[in-house]
Amino acid sequence: MSQKEVKVKISHRVFQDAGDEHYEVETTGLLTIKGDSVYLAYTEKIDDGGETKVVFKLTEKQISLSRHNVTKTRMVFQLGLVEHQPYQTVAGMMLLSTNTNQLDFTFDEGKQAGALDLAYTLSANDQVVGQYQVALQFGPKSSILN
Repeated sequence: MSQKEVKVKISHRVFQDAGDEHYEVETTGLLTIKGDSVYLAYTEKIDDGGETKVVFKLTEKQISLSRHNVTKTRMVFQLGLVEHQPYQTVAGMMLLSTNTNQLDFTFDEGKQAGALDLAYTLSANDQVVGQYQVALQFGPKSSILN
C-alpha cells in the first residue's frame, strides 16, 4: 500500500429540468493504492462554510463514490449496471439509482496521476433527477493539471 498527497481537480455538470449547473473544485487530496484499486480522498469546502468528505474507489471497470457531510451518500458506477442505494434525508429514506452511460478511467502508477470521465443518470424513488457528468483529474502536487 502506498499513499501520496496529490492535486485534485474535479468538474461537475448537472442537467436538470429546473436548470443546468456547473461547478469545479480544486484541492489537495490523498491518493492510496491497494492492490488493483486506487483510492482518492479529499474534502470539498462548501460556500456556507460546511465541508464534505469525498472518497473515490477507482478500478478499471467500477467506480464507487462516498460523500459524507450531514448525510452519507454512496454511489456505484459500472457500465451496464443500474445500482440502487438507500439515502437518508430529514424527510425520510429515499432510494437513489445510478445508470452509468460513460466510464473512462486511466491511471499511470509511475506518475501517480489519473483521470476519470463519468456520465450517469441519477434517479430518486424511480424518478429521474438529472443527467450528471464528472471529469476528475489528479496528480503530483508539483504538476499542472489540464
